[in-house]
Amino acid sequence: MATSIQPRSTLHETLFAPLDGVAAGCDSFRGCPVLPDDAWLRLGVIRALHDLPSGRGFLQQIGPQLPHCPQRGHFFETLKSTRRLALCQEANAIVARLLTDDPFAGQEALADFDLYAADGHWHGAAVHDQPIDGDRRAVGHFFSLNLRTQALHHLTAAQGKKEHDMHALKRMDCETLRQSAPQGRKVIYVYDCAGIDFGQWHRWKQAGGIYFISLIKDNMKPAVIGLKPFAAHDPINHGVQADELIATSQHVLARRIRYLNPANGEAFEFLTNELTLAPGLIAFLYLRRWDLEKVFDVLKNKLDEIRAWASSPTARTMQAQFLCLAHNLQQLFERHLATEHQVVNQAEIARREQRLKKQQQAAHARGVQLPSLVVAHQRLTQGSVKLVRWLRCHFFSALPLVVLLPHLRHLYATL
Repeated sequence: MATSIQPRSTLHETLFAPLDGVAAGCDSFRGCPVLPDDAWLRLGVIRALHDLPSGRGFLQQIGPQLPHCPQRGHFFETLKSTRRLALCQEANAIVARLLTDDPFAGQEALADFDLYAADGHWHGAAVHDQPIDGDRRAVGHFFSLNLRTQALHHLTAAQGKKEHDMHALKRMDCETLRQSAPQGRKVIYVYDCAGIDFGQWHRWKQAGGIYFISLIKDNMKPAVIGLKPFAAHDPINHGVQADELIATSQHVLARRIRYLNPANGEAFEFLTNELTLAPGLIAFLYLRRWDLEKVFDVLKNKLDEIRAWASSPTARTMQAQFLCLAHNLQQLFERHLATEHQVVNQAEIARREQRLKKQQQAAHARGVQLPSLVVAHQRLTQGSVKLVRWLRCHFFSALPLVVLLPHLRHLYATL
């Protein structure tokens, strides 16, 4: 990424540097003199990052600042293009691979695992959607977040009215769920209790090395058939009360891990079909599912992506792909700011450190300690509204990025 960024690059050029040359290298690339593919990718990301509720409003307000602004009719037609959708998917996969920071790299036990949190996310219908039984149906998508790198991926679009999570997951094959993991590598999905189907996860485990971690449902009464010994004094297992082998109603062997939050005494019961990892590691991976919820919060409340851009299934999936691409580019941009310009969200880091200190004090008062991973794994996971507002303010500025950074430093330090 750094090699394509010149010292006097603008904000716009720096943000989009990871996309330089990507479109031309994609299988779905085609030459288009009216709206070139590379311009199309940037256009979708710009729309995702700006809080303009309609496509017409976006073109009217942002269009004059774009080197390639399509006519309104052409813009909406391109949203229906299955070729351009494939281009978005390819481009996002390439950009996602540029995110390489991995706080789990030191966990030898996880060396052979890819780690994802997954869930569904819903927003309102498009303005021109036709009512069904008097209502415009919400639009849903299922996303995965790479817990190692924070890269966001779109898994599939929901079908029908509020499609259930497992119904959507079952429509996907092992290859899709493995997300290009090489042969022999295992994949863990962290899902809330809506993703529990012991029989299906067992089949995915056998066929594709795909495992799940979830939270027990209130009405579940699994039969305990054995106890797994664990190193209670290992700092990674602080908070673990029991590691049980259970038999489910579908005759599948699984684990139930009883966990007590050392900071506040809140009780959890985690379920998994992975039988080798330390119970404290399983507990921590589930707690990191919150990272995906934070991403959804950014999409809804900071980027204001609260309704569909258009009505066709292709356009809806295109929007989801652009949200992923915008997220991944912003992640790369923030890491560039931190490593190349030493610009970090100081106020949020201070709040996180203070929050950790209070948790440690609360655990000490209860005579226990926080798990070592909770202490060590303190990466910021939610995009800052300060950064979003700063991006929107200076997005099309012709000034070099370095001239704009003092404003961001001031925002991070004071507001």
